[in-house]
Amino acid sequence: MSATLQIERCPETGICSIIRADNTKVDLMPDEVAAIAAAAGKSDDVRAIVSGSDESFAAKLSSAELAQIAQQLA
Repeated sequence: MSATLQIERCPETGICSIIRADNTKVDLMPDEVAAIAAAAGKSDDVRAIVSGSDESFAAKLSSAELAQIAQQLA
């Protein structure tokens, strides 16, 4: 699986930015990052968590991108 998303986590705040190749992005709060780590392996749950911040961004995520998010934030 190639990494199609750029995922950056701020060490000071814990806020995580997920950026797609088309430069659209979503910022996740530390509690959302923790929820994704807890939901690892459940792509529907990961999508639902991201959807809480940006529904249209979450709707565009492929299954490979959801897996990448879960893996990198686990």
